[in-house]
Amino acid sequence: MEKKISGNNNLIDTRDIKKTFQTIGKNWYWFVLFLFLGAGGSVAYFYNAVKFYGATTQVLIKPHKDPLKDAVAESLPGADMKTEEITNEIMVLKSTRLMDETIKKLGLDISYYIEGRVKTGEVYKGTPFEVQGKLIDTRLYEVPVKLKILNGQKYRWEISTEFYSKSGESSFGDPVVTPKFSFLIMPDSNVISKNPKISDINYQFRFRNHANLIKKYKKLFKAEPVQEASVITISIEDEVPERAIDFLNTMVNLYIENSVAVNKQVNENTLQFIDGQLSQVENQLNGVESNLEQFQREKTTLNLGGEQSVLFQRVVEFDSEKARINIKLKTIDMLYEYLTSNDADMAVSPAILAEQNDPALSGAFNELFALQQRRTNLLFSNTPSSPLVTQADQQINILKQNIMGIVLNIRKKLTNDINSLSSQLNEYQATMRQMPTTQRGLVNINRNVEIYSKIYEFLLETRAQTVIAKAGIVADKVVLEPAYNNASVRPMLATSLAAGIGIGLALSMLVVFIKGVFYNYINTKDDLKDITSLPIIGVIGKTKDAESEYMVVDKFPQSQVAEAFRVIRTNLSYFAPKVKSKVLLVTSSVASEGKTFCAVNIATTLAKAKKRVVLVDLDLHKPKQANAFNLQNDVGVTSYVVGKASLNQIIKDTPIENLQVILTGPRTPNASELIVDPMMEQLIEDLKQHYEYVIVDTPPVGLLSDALVFMKHADINMYVLKAGYSKKDFVEIAHQITEKNEIKHMSFILNGVNAKNIPAGYGGGYYA
Repeated sequence: MEKKISGNNNLIDTRDIKKTFQTIGKNWYWFVLFLFLGAGGSVAYFYNAVKFYGATTQVLIKPHKDPLKDAVAESLPGADMKTEEITNEIMVLKSTRLMDETIKKLGLDISYYIEGRVKTGEVYKGTPFEVQGKLIDTRLYEVPVKLKILNGQKYRWEISTEFYSKSGESSFGDPVVTPKFSFLIMPDSNVISKNPKISDINYQFRFRNHANLIKKYKKLFKAEPVQEASVITISIEDEVPERAIDFLNTMVNLYIENSVAVNKQVNENTLQFIDGQLSQVENQLNGVESNLEQFQREKTTLNLGGEQSVLFQRVVEFDSEKARINIKLKTIDMLYEYLTSNDADMAVSPAILAEQNDPALSGAFNELFALQQRRTNLLFSNTPSSPLVTQADQQINILKQNIMGIVLNIRKKLTNDINSLSSQLNEYQATMRQMPTTQRGLVNINRNVEIYSKIYEFLLETRAQTVIAKAGIVADKVVLEPAYNNASVRPMLATSLAAGIGIGLALSMLVVFIKGVFYNYINTKDDLKDITSLPIIGVIGKTKDAESEYMVVDKFPQSQVAEAFRVIRTNLSYFAPKVKSKVLLVTSSVASEGKTFCAVNIATTLAKAKKRVVLVDLDLHKPKQANAFNLQNDVGVTSYVVGKASLNQIIKDTPIENLQVILTGPRTPNASELIVDPMMEQLIEDLKQHYEYVIVDTPPVGLLSDALVFMKHADINMYVLKAGYSKKDFVEIAHQITEKNEIKHMSFILNGVNAKNIPAGYGGGYYA
């Protein structure tokens, strides 16, 4: 196909812009339609869609100030606890466990509704009854159980699905049990009694899938850190604004309670250990005190001498110290057992017990506890094999190895201390064995009483310190402000309207684009100009007169169509101006494009301009000119070629002055062979001697090749296309014919164009 080459080298061709606006203007109704539908649809969606309301709160995370902990953290490879702390807390907030606890706390597994005339609306904390139930058949999730309160004592219920239907009348407080589900309804008698029209209200309740609820709220939940602050902004969306507030407040409270509970567990472990030791020491103390009382009843009161008293006091002191060291040794053994345990998920350690042994050990255990908590938090949103958890495991193992070294050193020292005390006690006990039996018995009993009393006092003091520490534990998270509503967050009317208009605009552009790309028909002169550089010598308007009358120029000289043909006549004068007698060939791609109509009226227009014109009908397969001029097709081209008639015999007059016509003549089975007969060429040459214009009406070139024979010899070739009927591919046929056969003066006539699409200068503006 011949291409048009523009000399405009600008990045933006103003003609393309103009064309774009012209296209939009021609298809304005699509834009109006889709913009209206988009805007109307967005408004309808806004008023009918489920509204979501937002709630927001903020939580302050207090930093853990522990110099020893910070020093240890800095020594660990890859440890950045301060920067990771907020991230870990966000993981906890987003955890499935916390969502699960919140949903259970609020009782969201059952939802309540009130049936309205238009739609059913969800109710939160607004029903005069509470449902406790259990669903057995999971297919009944989200299926409404209809409920109507009859009076203060009874109600009617009904459930209906494709696979299960059941109804009944029950009393409040009595369980309803079915193979599919069970429930118990507790009424608010005060509300029911005060509302006389409550029987007119249609209630519903639905069992909710707990797992789906968790997924829903996790999707609607957000937790984001505040820049340059240890603050987390928490928000959630919900269909009910009050529920959104309750959900956040409940979640945050549970989050803080769990944090405090975990911290208190350390002290609980310590108390359990001390209480166990206290129970044993108390039993032993009670036993030796009983022995002392019995000894004093049975024996005469004895008084120890000065030397014996000193010896007694020294033995008691050494025994008491040995007992204290043994308790510390038990603590160390517990810590060692904990460190060597393969249970990596232990989140609580008896760390506070380490304070009785060494401050450095206590600080190291606090750091270990923090690392274990971090690992636990990471597992809320990561697998045990994930890089973050693996890194935490490495840090824990490194710290455990360091602590084990400290523990072993302490254990060694405590063991040495016990051995030293035992050695000294053996010396004193050897001296005591030299005492009389009665005195020695008294010393031993008093010794045991004194020892167990001091141990008991020591344990009581340690327990008191632990209780104080436990009571002093406060939350390291603070709610800066209670949850509050952000009003409706989606959908927003402005956003919905903008989206609807945008979608409408996009769809209208898409329709126009598809229409332009896939609509393969020529409708306007511009459509034709876009795909060809060959001249367009005429644009013929669509008219009812043309549908019933061939000779529009003669019958309706003031019509738009007549004017269009006069424009063609003018344009023809610029083709082959030096040729005395011009041969005009009229063809098309297929039938019904208006080829014969154009040929007849072009001939008529030329004849009315005082030109001698002959119109030759060479469409031997489907002749039409006989009907156009209301003539008998008894003699014509076929008669001349086979030698049955002379030139003068086949020429017929028409009602139009200066216009004569040669019809096809009788039909012949070898029409295509007659076209290539030498007599045909001779016929045209003879006609050129007598006429200024010889107009040849040929068969469509898209169906037959008959016209190609004459196109080479024609001075002007006119290719007729019909608006809304001829395809753009037909233009390619004309181009191929022109290029392959070296056809000269090929031009187009666009026929049957809508009057509003005819530009000025082509007969437009005169016909309505």
